[in-house]
Amino acid sequence: MMPANLSLQVTALVKTFERPRALDRLIRSLRRFYPALRVIVGDDSVTAFPRLDVDYVRLPVDIGVAAGRNAILELVQTPYFLSLDDDFALTSETRIEELIQTIERHDAALVAGDLIRCEQKFPWRIRRSRETYHGLFRREGDSLQLVPGHGTTVGEAFACDVAPHFFLAQTDVIRDLGGWFAPLKMDEHQELLLRLKESGLIVLHRPDVSIEHWQDRPEVYAAFRARDYLPLMASRHGLRRITDLNGRQREFPPLEHAA
Repeated sequence: MMPANLSLQVTALVKTFERPRALDRLIRSLRRFYPALRVIVGDDSVTAFPRLDVDYVRLPVDIGVAAGRNAILELVQTPYFLSLDDDFALTSETRIEELIQTIERHDAALVAGDLIRCEQKFPWRIRRSRETYHGLFRREGDSLQLVPGHGTTVGEAFACDVAPHFFLAQTDVIRDLGGWFAPLKMDEHQELLLRLKESGLIVLHRPDVSIEHWQDRPEVYAAFRARDYLPLMASRHGLRRITDLNGRQREFPPLEHAA
């Protein structure tokens, strides 16, 4: 049962684009586990998919993930917000109240949970596997390396720099940081985490709190999703080289500095 005061503490934010079936799964799961929670959906799809069961915001077409999230973040009136992708689904392991306890106990800016990848192999069979996406930033000059693993143990959580996009954050902290970097229509999450690191703010990871991730790539979505904004992110931070969590290295030519 949803704690009586949780709706006064948390607002769920969802930026959606061309995935109405995935969004429907997410909203149904939110209503099942947290029926009174305020949910704000920002939709910048080519074709709008309005809903009456959430606070629906029609955004300019293809405004992008970062600018879209910033737009709906401005509507939040609670001290915390829960950031969700539209292809997630809550389960009994998605315990928002435990994320609140952690963020308050350790004065963290952001506490992330884990993602459970779900693949429908047959009508009667779903394959589930845990996605590993957490690590530390290591910067040397204009080179940034994402190193797999955690930092220190912090009570019931782990310190990290890189964490999944399923997270609870302090509303005012993210607003004061400037929110997401608006020109990034993709690759916005890593850039936000890097600024949190550079600002000395605490990011924690709780792998015991999880959410399902049902990857859905309809044709129109996939075409827009394929765009590469990592060079712009690298330019903004003066980076010439980024090595990701899988050890893949990319080099970036100089670009005009992004403010």
